[in-house]
Amino acid sequence: MTVRSIPEGVHDYLRDRAKSNGRSLEAEVRAILVNAYVCSQTGGFGQRLRQRFVESGVLGDELSTNGSSDEGA
Repeated sequence: MTVRSIPEGVHDYLRDRAKSNGRSLEAEVRAILVNAYVCSQTGGFGQRLRQRFVESGVLGDELSTNGSSDEGA
């Protein structure tokens, strides 16, 4: 895979992030892509955590994910 025309600022950010994580630029981009894929399949950490609370009965419908609320109705 080749990615062309990445803005210089984005490239600099990725290079710095790779360095701080002790990875090559290629390995850093790979990690970002894999993480994005995993989150799309699992709902991400926040959704998994919320689901655990719902399953344990700690949370009910008071935290709606669709942006609507029945409060004040």
